[in-house]
Amino acid sequence: MARLSFFILAVIIDLPRGVRDESEGREAQNEFLAAFDQDAQGTENPYYTEKQGWEDEANQIVKELISVHMDMRQNFRPVNNWGEVAGLSMHMMIATRMLENLKTATHVADIGSGTGALLAVFAELVPKSAVLEGLEYMTEVADAARQKMEEASLLFKKNGNDTAETVAKKISQTGIAGGENGDLFNFNLKGERDGEFDVINVGFAMFENEIPAALWKALAVKGKLGIPICKEKVYRPKCEALYHIYTKNSPEAVRKDDELIIQKDINFVLVRAPEKHCQAQEGGVQVECPTLVNFAPCTEFSKQNRLPEDAAVFFKLVFTENWMDNATKTSLENDWGVHMHREETVWQGGVEQDARWGLKVVYDLDCEEGYSVMTWTFFGFGELECVGESKMTATDSHSQVCH
Repeated sequence: MARLSFFILAVIIDLPRGVRDESEGREAQNEFLAAFDQDAQGTENPYYTEKQGWEDEANQIVKELISVHMDMRQNFRPVNNWGEVAGLSMHMMIATRMLENLKTATHVADIGSGTGALLAVFAELVPKSAVLEGLEYMTEVADAARQKMEEASLLFKKNGNDTAETVAKKISQTGIAGGENGDLFNFNLKGERDGEFDVINVGFAMFENEIPAALWKALAVKGKLGIPICKEKVYRPKCEALYHIYTKNSPEAVRKDDELIIQKDINFVLVRAPEKHCQAQEGGVQVECPTLVNFAPCTEFSKQNRLPEDAAVFFKLVFTENWMDNATKTSLENDWGVHMHREETVWQGGVEQDARWGLKVVYDLDCEEGYSVMTWTFFGFGELECVGESKMTATDSHSQVCH
C-alpha cells in the first residue's frame, strides 16, 4: 500500500524575499486585502460557492463530501481576512486531481494550510490510518486551525463519517505546525523526510525555478506535488498563476518529467525564499565579479550567494574572453550587427544524474555599430535553486566582435 502521508504547509500572505516577521506579514496582508475581497464580497463568495467555468474540475465524489458544504466551510472561515483561505472550486479541483493518491495514502502534507479547510477535505478521502499534516507560518492562524479541526471532527461525527472524524481529531492534536515549524523553507532541509509523502499541496504561488528541492525529495515514488506557479515574473504581493501537478514516477525522476497544468487562471499570494536561504552554502565560496561586470547586480549576487567551489570557478570562467568567443555567432539582417549566444551548465560531480546542484548560464551579446551589450543570466538547480534567476549586463564600446 502506498504510504498515506500528506503534509500541509500553509503560507497565507504574500511575502517579499526575506520578510518573515509576523507583524510585517500582517501589514503586507492588509495592503492587498481589498483586491482579494472583490471576490469575497457580494452575493456569491467563491469560498462557499463554485466559480463559473470550474464545474467540470470536480468529480461527483468530491462534490458530495461533507467538507465542501456550508456548515463545514463556515467552520473554517478565515481568522483575520480572506487571504487565509482558497476558494471552494480550487479545493475541489485539488481533491479531484489527487483523489487516487489520497485513497491509499499514508502521509499527506498541505503547505500553507491556513485555517485547515483543505485538510478537512482530505480527511474524508484518506484511510483512517493516514497521517495528515498542515504547515502554517502565521501562528495565530495555525492555533485557530487546530481548534477548527477539533470542531470539524464533531461535525464529521454528527454526519456519521467515522473515518473523517478520526483523521480530523488526529490533525487537531498533532497535525498543524505553526511559526518557524510551519515555514516551508525549514521543511526537510536535512532530508529527514525524503520519500515520505504521497501528496504534497502548496497553498501559495511561487516562481517555478524557486521551488525548494526538499519538496520534491520528500515525495514517495508515485507521489504528487501540487503548487500554483506564477505565469510571469512579477514582484507584487500576488500573481496570476496556474496549478501544476508533478508526479514522481521513480526515485531518479526529475520534477518536470511528468507535469500536468490545470488551465484555469488563479490569483495567489506569491511567496519567495528569504535571503538567508540563498546565502549559506556550507563550505561555499564567495564569487568574484570581474572588472567587466563590476556593477550592482553582480556585487549583490556575490554578497547573497556562497557557491560550491566548482560552481564558483564556472561563474568566473563565463566572463573570460576565451569562453565568450566560443559563443555561436549570427549576423543580423542587412549586416547591421552581430548576435552571439551560448548556454552551459555545470553540475556537481560533472554529470546531471544524481547531482545535488547545478548552475546554468545563458550568455547573449548584441552588437551594433561598434557598441555591444552583453547579458549573463544564471539559473540554479537543486541545492542552488535559491539562486533563482539572476541577470547581469555589461556594455562595451571596444568589443572586437563589433569591428
